[in-house]
Amino acid sequence: MEKVFVYGTLKRGHGNHILLQDSDFLGPALTNEKYTMYRSGIPFVSKLPDTTRVIGELYNVNKLTLNHLDMLEGHPTWYKREQIGIDYISNKGEIKNAKAWLYFNEQIPAGATIVETGTYGKR
Repeated sequence: MEKVFVYGTLKRGHGNHILLQDSDFLGPALTNEKYTMYRSGIPFVSKLPDTTRVIGELYNVNKLTLNHLDMLEGHPTWYKREQIGIDYISNKGEIKNAKAWLYFNEQIPAGATIVETGTYGKR
């Protein structure tokens, strides 16, 4: 199993979450480091500048699901998957730390806006 941190359309309540519906939800999560989230219809997370910690969800996924996520995200040519540190709240209410995959995209489209809060959507 692999841990994956999601911050956009893969989160619960969003269109691509169907790819994670059979995966184990580990809890709400937050990146250890600061990154910049952009929005241009869909969200993008870039390593620079370091604006804020990104808020999302953490999942345990199997290899097949990880392959499906890679195809959706165009890894490694569009989004690039890298392991980072994550803090998350377990189902027992404990704050835990883990290493997880996050999909970065440094190819920010013209006109994209910075999401100052680091949170995409309503959840």
